[in-house]
Amino acid sequence: MRTQKIDFPDRQAPCVFPAERTNLGQAISELQLNEGHPVIVLIGGAIDKLQKNVTQRAIQAIARTADELKAVVVCGGTDMGVMAEISQARWQYHYKFPLVGITPEDLVTWTGGPRSSTFLWWGQKRWPLAQHYSHFILVPGSQFGDESPWIVDAATLLSKGQRSVTILINGGEISRKDIFLSLEKRRPVIALSRTGRLADELARQPNRNKLIAVVPAHSEQRLVEMIREALSVDGIGVLAPTLTSML
Repeated sequence: MRTQKIDFPDRQAPCVFPAERTNLGQAISELQLNEGHPVIVLIGGAIDKLQKNVTQRAIQAIARTADELKAVVVCGGTDMGVMAEISQARWQYHYKFPLVGITPEDLVTWTGGPRSSTFLWWGQKRWPLAQHYSHFILVPGSQFGDESPWIVDAATLLSKGQRSVTILINGGEISRKDIFLSLEKRRPVIALSRTGRLADELARQPNRNKLIAVVPAHSEQRLVEMIREALSVDGIGVLAPTLTSML
């Protein structure tokens, strides 16, 4: 399996390039990430401009809780939206929790990394990786969303013997896919309402899947309590009758 160090202005981050999802366990081992951690899967893309401040504070609360619980955070890893904000929070407050970025190799770049000579399908060149992640797993794929099964499986492997939770901020169709895959793994989902798009859509649906909890983004203390509950031994763990009732 190919491995390398990703260069950033002030540091390097280890990165692996698994070719198949069956190689994911080996990839995690190559990164020297131990199993048995609580895991937070953070999903969502852009940050709504009108909700920027409350969203930033919520992400800071997530980062602080991850550090206190010695949890691993798994996210997309690119320097945009929610993915960039969790990176910034980790750096700004000097947190030590592992932050693992998982994204398609062909869609990203870094200092000294690959460059596109042509525009990619969404009209822009490769997205840069966010520089304050501790580890990266760059996977095969031609579009964002191809990494979703990898993220879900990585969280399962990393949380072996512990619990995991998915947290949705804003989000679109890729996040909808992420949620479906999380529910298939019996992973509870916390949707932060008042962050826009999919998160607010789920908040408006009264008959949502029982594994999906909604917390207003400004209720930081309640968010922290929900994360701790979900990651505790007695946390949320009841599989709802159907996985598609909300999706």
